Amino acid sequence: MGKLWHQLLNRETLVQGWHLARADVRQDFAEDLFATDSYGQFLEENITETINRLRTRTWQARPLFRIEVPKGPLGIRPGSVIPIADRVVLSAVVLLIAPKIDESLSDAVYSFRLKDPLPRRGPIFREAAATDLPFLKRKTVATRIDPFEGWYKLWPEFDLKTRAVFQEKGFRYLATSDIAAYFENIQIPILRDQLLKHFNTEHELINLLCHFLESWADRTADGRPHHRGIPQGNMISSFLGNLFLMPLDAVVEAMEASDEVAYFRYMDDVRIFTKHRSDARVALLYMARKLRELHLNVQTAKTRIYDEAEGEIQRLLVDSRVDDLNTVIDQVKTNFPSEQPPAKEKRATQARLKVLARRREEGSQPILGARRPLEDLSLRAFSRWVTAHMMIGSDRYLDRLLREIGKSSDNKLTKKLVATAKRFPRKRRIEIGVMGMIGGGDIIFDYQEAECLRALRYLNRLQATTFDHAFARLKDGRNDRYLRMQAGYLLSRSIVSQRRLTAIKYLFERESDPYVQVAAGLILAQDRSANAEVVRGILLHLNEKIREMGKLFRVTKNEPRVSKRMLEHALRPEVPWLTCDYLPMLHLMANSRDTTIRQSLVDALRQPRLKHPIVGVREVLQKIFTEARTTI
Repeated sequence: MGKLWHQLLNRETLVQGWHLARADVRQDFAEDLFATDSYGQFLEENITETINRLRTRTWQARPLFRIEVPKGPLGIRPGSVIPIADRVVLSAVVLLIAPKIDESLSDAVYSFRLKDPLPRRGPIFREAAATDLPFLKRKTVATRIDPFEGWYKLWPEFDLKTRAVFQEKGFRYLATSDIAAYFENIQIPILRDQLLKHFNTEHELINLLCHFLESWADRTADGRPHHRGIPQGNMISSFLGNLFLMPLDAVVEAMEASDEVAYFRYMDDVRIFTKHRSDARVALLYMARKLRELHLNVQTAKTRIYDEAEGEIQRLLVDSRVDDLNTVIDQVKTNFPSEQPPAKEKRATQARLKVLARRREEGSQPILGARRPLEDLSLRAFSRWVTAHMMIGSDRYLDRLLREIGKSSDNKLTKKLVATAKRFPRKRRIEIGVMGMIGGGDIIFDYQEAECLRALRYLNRLQATTFDHAFARLKDGRNDRYLRMQAGYLLSRSIVSQRRLTAIKYLFERESDPYVQVAAGLILAQDRSANAEVVRGILLHLNEKIREMGKLFRVTKNEPRVSKRMLEHALRPEVPWLTCDYLPMLHLMANSRDTTIRQSLVDALRQPRLKHPIVGVREVLQKIFTEARTTI
């Protein structure tokens, strides 16, 4: 057995994997509410069980949460969420192999590079007593455990470097191509061979990694595995996808012997600059051949050579609006790092943003006034424009964002909407706009509607018809899983009638999807008349995922130490939207048999029930407060 395999079986390594996995969950395509809480609450026993199963070779990968994620106005891509227990193991594996892989990566590759210096004090990552804690702040994870530079830093660096080389060294041509369905077509046997070249004594570790990937690979219509494709939307797959193209790096870099060619790559985004068209053609030929060896294909429709004599490269790479918006954002960060700017500076920035939004770039769409869905650099400029507004506490982008969501289903837009609802919970226009688009047929993807319902969860007050819609979506088993989950999460932040609680309990007992059952269970947490029965039914359920939620319910309801920590988290004044997520846990505490838990709940809710920033939550908090106080 190899040295790294022994390190994987070390508790400290797996705890670091847990912290990295938990931080990575925030970037997931889909929200699995309380999945990380239920794992982290029992971190010690989960890590012990993981070590035992790995040591005895009895670890079995859990099924992926699969989802269709909109990309652009009409496209979709297969997204997925890796179950947290598997994600902890895989994150630990990546932490162990990342340093050696990074040493072998070309300097032309910018994606998923290790931080310099590494956040460590031991052989890989910084050892600290903090890893004994089940939950760490995101900033702590980023500075003390996460080895990779974030996308927010590396992509702009890649973009600026390539633009600088193009502008300073006189390249006339840019060859680009697109790999067809890159992550879906990564060959796992080839990936295994690549990894073993770097770790020829670590067969156990590499086989474990590939066991996960093979378990998750799609099968043919008759059920046969074809060992192709890795799950998208997580740090693990991004790291593996980065190293899979190392053979391509070697081939194209061989052309860089002179100053006639410059090669850059960010994940599967390849930019090859040349001074002669013939070199650009040869580079694309070499690229196509090497990708075929890797059983990948280029999209010929997206393979082309841009000629700066026609201004094509400038239009492709440069949008001065993005640069100017980045300058605005940097200035706000520098001048007002921990607070919003004063009114005068805010108005001045708003005026500047309005000018930028109306500016027309050659070959691009304006942020304000675009008739077609925004794409490419125009969509990127729009995203930065929204970010700048949010940073100064301005909501003047909201109507424009809602109109764009009505035209384009791109998941980046709905993520902005969720962030907007958290930032501006009093904006009723969000509910009016979302429900209008759903009713009018503008939202055609289940994922898009699910994320819009997620945004509504954080608003002040919602109409009864919105909760009626969520109830109907949850009940209908023909609906998409994620849409039903978000409908259930939305209902859990309201006071649900006894009639509906009875219907949801009936649904829970007959539902076959454990993710939907968990969402229904969060609503049932407020069933005062049968609370103990509900918790027992979830705790003793046959499905492992539901039992894990039941364990979290039990300790929240019965253990003062856990409930105290949960209360502090749910009522954090600097993050008021968290309360909307944790209301089911407060309901459980109100129905606890432990007087100290109920008393702590009453004490904690005295002020929030009257002054919580999200006004619509106050009514629910008042009900919980009253229920807990009357039993003391």
